[in-house]
Amino acid sequence: MMLIGLAILAYYSILSALADVSFRENNLAALRRAVALVPANAAYHALLAEHQEAAGENPDRELEIATELSPRESRYWVRRSFRAEIERNYADSEKFLVTATRVDRGFDPRWALMNFYFRRGRTPEFWKAAKEALEMSYDDLSPIFRLCLATNDDPQATRLVLPARRGILRAFFVWLIQNRPVESSKALADELASSSGPEDLPVLADYCDRQLGRDNESALAVWNTLCRRKLLPFRELAPGNGLVVTNGNFSAEPSNRGFDWRFGADQFAVMSRPDGDKGISIDINGRQPDRLILLEEDIPLSPGRKYAVTVDYDLAGDQSDSGLHLLVAGGPAGETNTDDPIATSAVFSTQDQGTERITFQALKREVARLQLEYRRTAGTIRWKGAVRVHRVISALAQPLPAESDSIPLRAAARVLP
Repeated sequence: MMLIGLAILAYYSILSALADVSFRENNLAALRRAVALVPANAAYHALLAEHQEAAGENPDRELEIATELSPRESRYWVRRSFRAEIERNYADSEKFLVTATRVDRGFDPRWALMNFYFRRGRTPEFWKAAKEALEMSYDDLSPIFRLCLATNDDPQATRLVLPARRGILRAFFVWLIQNRPVESSKALADELASSSGPEDLPVLADYCDRQLGRDNESALAVWNTLCRRKLLPFRELAPGNGLVVTNGNFSAEPSNRGFDWRFGADQFAVMSRPDGDKGISIDINGRQPDRLILLEEDIPLSPGRKYAVTVDYDLAGDQSDSGLHLLVAGGPAGETNTDDPIATSAVFSTQDQGTERITFQALKREVARLQLEYRRTAGTIRWKGAVRVHRVISALAQPLPAESDSIPLRAAARVLP
């Protein structure tokens, strides 16, 4: 009996080996041989069906056998569904996909079912399948988001089916700001910011950058939420109370994001922060162009309010005319000044210590640019030296007489040719 058993085992081993050789040849004739040798192998029938379809033959019977032999293999059910849909047998196509989702708790069959309902225009079933697909999702979710927004272009419709996984909420927010007008992500920005953690800071700061000059109110709200949650080391801004300057004592290095300072003169100046002290030092090499923005930040404003901004500084340089001054310009940071400044201070003197103050009206503006600018006065040589800014503070300006302590714009034009 043992010899008979060994002989049977050897026989089937040889059959399996021959069938595997034919399977690996991966052509129609070889796969027919493989199926004939080992008819109980579902993978052989599935691959044969693929070659039959490519050859213009009907593969349905081979796919049916594959699902009978391996009913828990969802990919065979999905393939049967596609075949049924091609034949416009939509009832069977849906039935096969539903079966696939029952035997496989993973993402792929739910993604296939979601696509089926999208193609058939069955919106309620689509959103149910989308919710299940998102719950099982992993890796890149962009295809799901695209399909959801193609079904309903209101992001809130997609938000309703997002599972309670913060990573997916953040992924959808990022997808929106990268692929849709930034305004479409406003509600999501508020939601994400309200419970934000350190991992959310980069995308929310990017949102603030994108919204500045578009929806300044939303940018400020998100920025203040990040400050309130201590994700940014700054106090909240309150333009209605005169608090419009971020990081005014430079306790943190300028981040070049949102309402914080931006330093953009690396080629002509070196910025540093003194150890153990607040403030910032900028060494100017004397090779700078006639006009150069050293520091700038966006400041939020309340229309109709009047503001005062004060800067305390030290100077170290040889020439009497440093060409440095503080000014307020219109528009978001990073844009070139094309209009006259809203207000400008006197040129910083070469005294060891100094203070300059400017006042200005917001008028209808919601945001402006506060800048430390170098501008060479006609007939002077380029200034070389260092300026140390100790602090920049803001407040609401008290009503003043007709004379302003800022340089009038006509006078500014004479100082800044």
